[in-house]
Amino acid sequence: MHGDALPPYSVFDSARDEAEIVHLDRLSRALHMHNFCSQDDETNWLFLNVNPQVIVQGKHYGSFFGDLLQRHQMPASRVVVEIIEDAIEDEAQLSESVQFYKNLGCLVAIDDFGAGHSNFERIWRLAPDIVKLDRSMIVQAVEKPTARRVLPGIVSLIHEAGSLVLIEGIETYEEAMIAMDTDVDLVQGYYFAKPQPLLQQSGRSAEINELFQHYNDTIPQEMRHKRLSSHGAAFAQAVDKLQTGFAMQQACEMLLKTPNTDRCYLLNQYGIQIGESLTNATNKETMDARYQPLANASGANWFRRPYLHRALQRPRELQVTRPYLSIATGRLCVTISMAWTIFEQVQVLCSDIDWIEK
Repeated sequence: MHGDALPPYSVFDSARDEAEIVHLDRLSRALHMHNFCSQDDETNWLFLNVNPQVIVQGKHYGSFFGDLLQRHQMPASRVVVEIIEDAIEDEAQLSESVQFYKNLGCLVAIDDFGAGHSNFERIWRLAPDIVKLDRSMIVQAVEKPTARRVLPGIVSLIHEAGSLVLIEGIETYEEAMIAMDTDVDLVQGYYFAKPQPLLQQSGRSAEINELFQHYNDTIPQEMRHKRLSSHGAAFAQAVDKLQTGFAMQQACEMLLKTPNTDRCYLLNQYGIQIGESLTNATNKETMDARYQPLANASGANWFRRPYLHRALQRPRELQVTRPYLSIATGRLCVTISMAWTIFEQVQVLCSDIDWIEK
């Protein structure tokens, strides 16, 4: 009334009945479509939210969206329709709505995933093009080390389901760095830009490049050097001794005395463990008895482990995993590994390091 901006929820809350909600929703999408097309952009996507109630009841008010695309000669392939999956309880209706927009040629994004009762079953069944992770997930990742450690796995699962992943609500440098570390495809939030009536032509490419440089300088360094520098030196010494003929026990003596080292073990190129694991004597006293049946790994096959694959692909280079739950101890650990060839036989030394969250 006075030319002031209003938050969307206050506008939609003013609707008195279903018909007004449908009218407001369609008016909003028509306005955004008009403003977007008037900027003569031929590259970017247009993201459009659809009110959950309109998704369910809109078909009773006549056709609209297909006509809107045609009127503006807007290719459906450049429109991303955002649907809040948790807001629609009727599974059949949700699937029907997703398929409707896909049949038009639009991309479909599931919005606010991770809030409420979201579940992966819906992702697998609906096969959206994009999954938008709710801001609460990045907030939890900042506050809790466990959430930060798990988030990349969630992103990986969504990728394997065939969807791109977008994290929304990035507002700080720390949140941006964590988002980069999760391997997401897209980010959204005030840290990068606030809502504006016009598309930014110049963008913030310099600042984005600087963010990538900061990530490159800090994240790998944090994982591989700062916290594991003493282990890396002792590990390299152990490899050198093994190559010159020392027995496993002698070669790994200093490494096993390095604080937080849990165990060392040797694998061949097929992932078969050669002999038993050598364990830190101090850690034996704190070993969780519940995992004792899994402690003896002589002859075990670790071929599927990422630390073996990486070591084989890049011999003579130290490899470091993300933190994961050790099958031998039931505690968080990271594994460092290195492969080399001796007498035409490939061997891989591995060491599990207890990973204490900070």
